[in-house]
Amino acid sequence: MWFMGFSKANCQNCYACVRACPVHAIKVKNEQAQIIKERCIVCGRCFKVCPQNAKSIKSEKEMVKHYLRGRQKVVASVAPSFAAILGEHSNKLPTALKLLGFDYVEEAISTVHPIIEEYEKYANKPGDDTYITSFCPSVNNIIQKYYPDLAKNIIPVVSPSTFNGRVLKNKYGKETRVVFIGPCLGKKNDGHNEESIDLVLTFEELEKWLKEENIELKDLKEEPFSCSSKQLRLLPTIGGLTNSIEAKNPRKSIIRVDGIKDCMQVLDVVKKGQFKNTLIEMSSCRHSCIGGSGMPEDGVNCYERRENLKKYAKSCCENSDKKDEIVENEFLNIAFDKEFLSKEVLLNQPNSEQLREILNNMGKYEKSDELNCKSCGYHTCREKGIAVYNNMAEINMCLPFMREKAEDLSNVIFDMTPNIIAIIDKELDFVQLNPSAEQFFKTSRQNIKGIPVEMFLEEEDFKKVKDTKKNIFKQRKSIKQNDATIIQSIIWLEKNQVILWIADDITKNEELQEKLQKMKIDAIDMAQKVINKQMTVAQEIASLLGETTAETKVTLTQLKNLILEDEVSM
Repeated sequence: MWFMGFSKANCQNCYACVRACPVHAIKVKNEQAQIIKERCIVCGRCFKVCPQNAKSIKSEKEMVKHYLRGRQKVVASVAPSFAAILGEHSNKLPTALKLLGFDYVEEAISTVHPIIEEYEKYANKPGDDTYITSFCPSVNNIIQKYYPDLAKNIIPVVSPSTFNGRVLKNKYGKETRVVFIGPCLGKKNDGHNEESIDLVLTFEELEKWLKEENIELKDLKEEPFSCSSKQLRLLPTIGGLTNSIEAKNPRKSIIRVDGIKDCMQVLDVVKKGQFKNTLIEMSSCRHSCIGGSGMPEDGVNCYERRENLKKYAKSCCENSDKKDEIVENEFLNIAFDKEFLSKEVLLNQPNSEQLREILNNMGKYEKSDELNCKSCGYHTCREKGIAVYNNMAEINMCLPFMREKAEDLSNVIFDMTPNIIAIIDKELDFVQLNPSAEQFFKTSRQNIKGIPVEMFLEEEDFKKVKDTKKNIFKQRKSIKQNDATIIQSIIWLEKNQVILWIADDITKNEELQEKLQKMKIDAIDMAQKVINKQMTVAQEIASLLGETTAETKVTLTQLKNLILEDEVSM
């Protein structure tokens, strides 16, 4: 079962998680970060650095509640780092867990003695072999997946939580449900690979659950755990595991390492064979388990947590060692061995031609183009190219390339647009002109830089926009100096603290409009003259037509009378 990922709604394509992941177990697909579970070592660093808190963890709290409602017994196995976050209220945790419904509450370190004794055996083994502790699941993952040749160096015993689960199953019955509660996301993955642990909750999940149920530790009665030794209670801190071993004069030198980067540096050295006759205590989290990936984000730093743990350890009862010994003897025959096998994860390797094509697509044509800036999360551009080849990364993750591409596009628009554009600073001095503006003002951008805007334009409009932050759009303005008419927009850019001036020169349009207007007036005058002339001609024609019509009438009348007279005489 896989339980962690990133929320699609919150992921902002910042690549912080990619940069933080020490093993490149995060791919970006369709501008969305995704965890590659086969490569993931479950260190939780990606979640800690995410500025949008986009982590999405599948909690098993509801399944725990389901178990608590059932007929089977449910026991809580609590990691010793609980005291680091609870401080003075540490002894009230068992009461709180029983209020949630747990039948039994046990400490995981109550059965840790057999494992530490096995570590002591390896610490006292003769020879030059180097051994690595197996407490931290993320360290085990990184060795098995990325240093598989060193898997044989891991001491072949289970983690204390797994062994405690086996003990609890034996003590309360195989059907009993064991819920481990601890500081580590890695335990979620580790626990599901072991039959002795049924479910895993982090302290962060437990804290939220207690708040949901309105359970306040300060209001509860104390019900202390069975006391363990002061030394065992410091197991969650750096050196907590090996301090007691070192005090017994082991044959091997002891190295304590915390933090993934430091762990990987030491593993690189071990791989080269430079460390010999050494026992290495490793923890993937800085400050070991008190800085675990499953700790609540309560604003308490690791130094405060360490002090809380030390105070609680000091307050433990004096006869704790005897009680621990009784528990150990009671379950001495339970197996704690484990074989750590290789889980090596290999990437497909592009040939030189394929890699060159990918690099070219990222704008890397020459060796000098390969900046190796690490902004994408990969150490080199070629490493990023291999990730692209394996569908783990996208071309546009190269920030210098995308910036250059965006700037090129912006410059093309700025230089090629027919609009007149100028950038003016808050002192109302020119900063930059585009070519159209250079042509309009009949000057160059170099010569106009730093020149007050009032030398070319009316300052009042610019001052008003800067002071009021109210932009002016499509304002018609006459520029006397250029004998021009423009339509201007004046825009205040708050983030950049500059003014953007955009204008269209409509002088020619104005002249054309005046010419067209004159032509219209001339046409009207000409039409009027033609009309007047036509009226005169019409009147003259009408007069002539009137005279000829009268004459015609007289003539026809006379002709008619003559014809009538001829008919009568006949």
